[in-house]
Amino acid sequence: MYDRGGPVTGSASEKIISPASRAFWDRSFAGRRAMFEELRQRSPIEFHTETAGPGFWSIVGYDDVVTVSRNPEVFSSAKGFTIDDVPAEILEFAMSMIAMDDPRHRRLRGIVQSAFTAASVRGIAERVRGYAAQIAAALPRDAEFDFVPDVATRLPVQVICELLGIPENDRPMILAAAADVIAGGGDQEFVTAPGGAAGLGRIYGYALELGEKRKADPGDDLTSRLVSTTVDGETLTPTEFGSFVILLITAGFDTTRQALAWALHLLSEHPDQKELLLADFAGHIDNTIDEVIRFASPVPYMRRTATVDTELGGTHIAAGDKVVMWYLSANHDERIFDGPGRFDITRSNAGKHLGFGAKDIHHCLGMNLARLELCVMLEELFTAHPALHAVGEPELLLSAFVSGIDSLPARTRD
Repeated sequence: MYDRGGPVTGSASEKIISPASRAFWDRSFAGRRAMFEELRQRSPIEFHTETAGPGFWSIVGYDDVVTVSRNPEVFSSAKGFTIDDVPAEILEFAMSMIAMDDPRHRRLRGIVQSAFTAASVRGIAERVRGYAAQIAAALPRDAEFDFVPDVATRLPVQVICELLGIPENDRPMILAAAADVIAGGGDQEFVTAPGGAAGLGRIYGYALELGEKRKADPGDDLTSRLVSTTVDGETLTPTEFGSFVILLITAGFDTTRQALAWALHLLSEHPDQKELLLADFAGHIDNTIDEVIRFASPVPYMRRTATVDTELGGTHIAAGDKVVMWYLSANHDERIFDGPGRFDITRSNAGKHLGFGAKDIHHCLGMNLARLELCVMLEELFTAHPALHAVGEPELLLSAFVSGIDSLPARTRD
C-alpha cells in the first residue's frame, strides 16, 4: 500500500528528483531516460511536491498510464492537462478540447474530426508531397545547415496553415506566435507547460479576424467549416472558435516538427537502421515512424485530476489530486518493450507506443496527418539526399512538456 509519503515500508531512502524540476531535465536524453527508469524501479506511482502547488502523482508504468487515460470518469481533463494549475478562464480561452471531458469534448471534437480521418488526409497527400519536395530541393549541397528551422519546422507549418486557409504572407507571424506558446512565453529557461500570453493573443485575434472573412466569403478550408458549423443548434462562440484555431495551430505543427528532428538524429546515430530503411522504404517506414515516436515521445506527459477517491496500483489517490501520465517513461517500460533503450525500426510492438495517446477519448486528432507528413518528408529527403545526416549532438529543449530538439546541425553530403 502506498500514500503520499511514498512506499509504506519504513524505508529511509530519499525521493528521486521531481520530473517537474529543471534538475530532472537538465541532462542528456539518455540521462532523462535513466531517471525515469529509476522511478519505474522504485515505484510506478510516486508523489512529488511542488514549490507553488499541492503536488502531483507521477505515473510512470505503461499499464497504469493506460488505465488513467481510459478512465475519464475517474481521471478528468477538465481541471487542466499541465502539471501547473491554469486559471479556468485560460483553459477555456486557450486549451480547447484537451481540457474537456465528454459530452462537451465529444461534441466539439466531432466538428473537426472528419478533416483528419485517414481518407481526408489521403486527399491532401499530393499537396503535402509538393511542399516536401520543395523543402528538400532547397537544402544546401555543400554547407552545414540547421535541420530544425530549415526542414522540420517548415513542412508542418505549411500544411496546417493550408488546411486552415491562412494566406502565405501571414504564416511567418503564425509560426512565431505558435513557437512563443510552445516555449511557454517570455525568456524562461525551463518550462513545464505551454503558455505565452502574447502568442496566444496573436493567434486568437488573427483567428477571429480570419473567421469573419470566411463568414463573408467561405472557402474550401477548415476555418470556413468551423465558422459555419453548429453544435446543438448553435454556432461556435468566439472563444470556442478561437481556442480551436489555437489548438490546431500549436498541436498541428510541433509534434510533427519534433518527430522529424528526432527521426534524422536517430537514423544518423544508427546508420544500420537508416540503411535498413532506405533498402525498403515502403516496407519499413510505418514501423520506423512508430519507433521514432516511441523512443523520443515528443509529448512527454499529460495530466488528469482525480474526481473521486480511488486506488491505482496499490496507491490511494484522493479526489482532487493531480495525476501526471509520463508517456516518455511508459514508452520505455521494460515490461512492455524489450530493450527499450535500443532504437530498432523492426521492433515488433513499436506500434504499442503511447505517443499519440492510449486510444482514449483524447487520442491525437491529427495522428493520420502527422504520419503522412513524416512519411512524405523523409521519403523526399532521402530520395534527394541519400547521404543526409545529422552532425554532432542535438541541442535539446529544456522543457518537461516537449521532448524536443531545438537545434540539429546537418549536412546533405558526407
